[in-house]
This record gives sequence, structure tokens and C-alpha cells, in this order.
Amino acid sequence: MRVKDRLVFVGLIWICVYPGVLLFSYAFEWLGIDVSLWLKILFSTLFTVPTISVVVLPMIERVVARMRHESVAELKIDQARAVGATDARIVRDAAG
Repeated sequence: MRVKDRLVFVGLIWICVYPGVLLFSYAFEWLGIDVSLWLKILFSTLFTVPTISVVVLPMIERVVARMRHESVAELKIDQARAVGATDARIVRDAAG
């Protein structure tokens, strides 16, 4: 994958993660819950990690694939090749 595509991936993920973490930290204050920092981080990640994995990453993959005028399957094949996946099964599985 090109550097530009990676930067788009990273930037879009950060744009999606930051508000979630910020809202969670403010929610603790608004609700008057006084817990230690490690618990705030734990609860924040319990929410943000699945959200990013299930909702945000598929959306970002579609955006990057559209930017490259490819399908998501073609993007995933390109990603598999970029990390050195030479086994045809790995490349095929990456395509979905």
C-alpha cells in the first residue's frame, strides 16, 4: 500500500478514535463518577476498540478503495501482498 493510503488510514482512524475517547472521559465527569485513570482508560477502550474494529475500519477501507478506484477486495489483496503474503491462500483469504 502506498504511503499516502497509509496516512489516510491512520488519519481517519485517529479522527474516529479521538472523539470516542474524549466523550468517554467527559461522560465520567458529567455523571459524577470518580474512578482512577486506569479504569477510565479500561472503559474507554472497551467501547472504542470494538467500535473501530467493527464499524470504522470497514468504512475507512471503502473510502481508501474508492480513492484508488478499486474494490475493497482488491485493496485487501494489495495489503496482503505488501506484507509479503506470497501464499495464494493468504492472498485469497485477505480478499474476503
